[in-house]
Amino acid sequence: MKDRLLDGNDTNYEADSGHSRHLIDDKEGLVVRLGQPYIINTISLLLWDKDHRSYSYYVEVSVNESDWVKVCDYSNFLCRSWQTIQFPQRVVRYIRVVGVYNSVNRSFHVVNLSCRLVTHNLFTLSDSGSFICPAAENVASTFRYASVAEGVSRSRNALINGDTEHYDWDMGYTCHQLGSGSIVIQLCQPFVVSTMRMLLWDCDDRAYSYLIEVSNDQKTWTLV
Repeated sequence: MKDRLLDGNDTNYEADSGHSRHLIDDKEGLVVRLGQPYIINTISLLLWDKDHRSYSYYVEVSVNESDWVKVCDYSNFLCRSWQTIQFPQRVVRYIRVVGVYNSVNRSFHVVNLSCRLVTHNLFTLSDSGSFICPAAENVASTFRYASVAEGVSRSRNALINGDTEHYDWDMGYTCHQLGSGSIVIQLCQPFVVSTMRMLLWDCDDRAYSYLIEVSNDQKTWTLV
């Protein structure tokens, strides 16, 4: 149903219900018409997230449904779950969301969409105005809808659940075999970051050596 993304229900949705969708090849995407023109600077989207799939998409806004301005282009990024899109405030009547990639099939699924004018600094934008700079906030967390894409743990998101005190030999950590595999965290959307912090398991006197790489598409990696 096309109107599902506006019904305010962001908890009850399954593979075949509770979301709006369009085929990846349909460049018209999903178009929302507001009741009247509003001044907004923030759009929130909930992408269907009942499994580990990722989406790529872009968002355009318009006053007259003829002249469109792209306020977000994540066509080359892997995104999942809740998305926060911020841009300089502008008058908007129409919002168009166009999915260009789904890692599982050829449909683009949106569970919920909302828009508003945020008057406080929820985030800061990069110099290009295209990406969010989270400043002091940790975006590699379940609170910010990140997920552990690869790694072995008794609890799926032990690495990013914020608990840095309760761990022992059997629980509270994520691992991989040396020489095989890795631990991969997927953020919900692209962010501009400059700092990472890790707690290595330290219940005895062992030491580790490691490397860290970052990627936008899980194909091309950069050593940081």
